[in-house]
Amino acid sequence: MKLTTQDAELYARAMRRVSPLSDDDIRAGLALARVRELGRGEHLLRGGDAARDVAVVVPGLWREHFLLADGSERTKAFVLEGELSGSLADLLSDSPARAYIVAEEPSRLLVVDFTESTALAAKNPAWGQLRARATEALLRVKAEREYELLGLDAEARYGAFRRRYPGLEARVAAKHVASYLGITPVHLSRLRRRRRGKPDSAG
Repeated sequence: MKLTTQDAELYARAMRRVSPLSDDDIRAGLALARVRELGRGEHLLRGGDAARDVAVVVPGLWREHFLLADGSERTKAFVLEGELSGSLADLLSDSPARAYIVAEEPSRLLVVDFTESTALAAKNPAWGQLRARATEALLRVKAEREYELLGLDAEARYGAFRRRYPGLEARVAAKHVASYLGITPVHLSRLRRRRRGKPDSAG
């Protein structure tokens, strides 16, 4: 599948939000990218598989989640247009992946092999810096999620979700929002009724 000018422009914007890259640096990264299209319900990664790729959403929406032994899911994150995904923990591990990454909407992706991106970062200082900053950003998000799940009540977690992902509730099933918050869909319905008419800044 052919890389378009629109693909390249979105990729450049996504990368430059993380760290400054020259046009030559962008071209070096794009040389490794391949285009994939996923329909709703198709996976970029399944638990048990070997994690190999990182990717940028061009248009679309993904959900990262874990599957429990009883068949229930726990949503880790949602990935929007222009954002990166790939389950870093699984990419760094020699073990089968624990995470699942699934398309919640038809999605077009720019996919790069993680090993090839590692080699680029090793020989190109700008890409090395980008990789370090991306890792730092991921750790900040992880720390914030841990705080929300362990330090906030359900209503405050719901407020944080709405601020982080404005408008997303209209695009995903309530059960996925509930699993992200660590509550039941029934509890989510109660929170929605309680928050009607309240500004998001109320927490």
